[in-house]
Amino acid sequence: MDNEGILNEAQNFSTHHLKERLHHITDQGLAVQVSHALELPLHWRVQKLEAKWFINVYENRHDVNLNLLELAKLDFNIVQAIYQDEIKQMSRWYKETRLPEKLSFARHRLVVCFLWASGFTPEPQFGYSRRILTRIGVLITIIDDIYDLYGSLDELELFTDIVERGDVNALDQLPEYMRICFLALFNSTNEMAYDGLKDQDFNIIPNIQKLWRKAITGETGFLVLRGEFEYV
Repeated sequence: MDNEGILNEAQNFSTHHLKERLHHITDQGLAVQVSHALELPLHWRVQKLEAKWFINVYENRHDVNLNLLELAKLDFNIVQAIYQDEIKQMSRWYKETRLPEKLSFARHRLVVCFLWASGFTPEPQFGYSRRILTRIGVLITIIDDIYDLYGSLDELELFTDIVERGDVNALDQLPEYMRICFLALFNSTNEMAYDGLKDQDFNIIPNIQKLWRKAITGETGFLVLRGEFEYV
């Protein structure tokens, strides 16, 4: 990014002076907020988790607006209920795939992936995006473990070839643990494509297949280079 050094200078300048002034701030509520921001910049935090923290801080202010506080709590509870319903839906989907049962060697990070997705799309109206991002995160994590921890070279080469071709008819050539993973990937891709065609009148299958091929073959660095995609 051009002139990124200027942003680093601004960060260093503001951090230095905030730390210097922190112990001289007489407003305790403001001091807590400054200390919180110094610990981790606010724009790096998960929005709705940050909202809960701020509600607790704001509640103790001497000039608290009770109507505003009640509205904030109501909004938080509504969004929390939406998230809880979505994670129930995702848990049912995950159980139905039988991936946790059949691939015991892999990391099963459904809740972590949902939290990651919520960080990208925290607004309540974007539930579909959260669910799709959660699926993608779960599948990438499992496929990553297949490549890094479990699959033999011959199995991985065959799996890569079948995914690249999207050839469900070649399923019998794969070992059982790869079959169920491929089917989860195949079915999720087709469900997303159906939703895209139904709602947007656009066939997204070629785009999705291209992205999965890049992920599987390492063109994006997801699987080939360990540590390049460490969101979990």
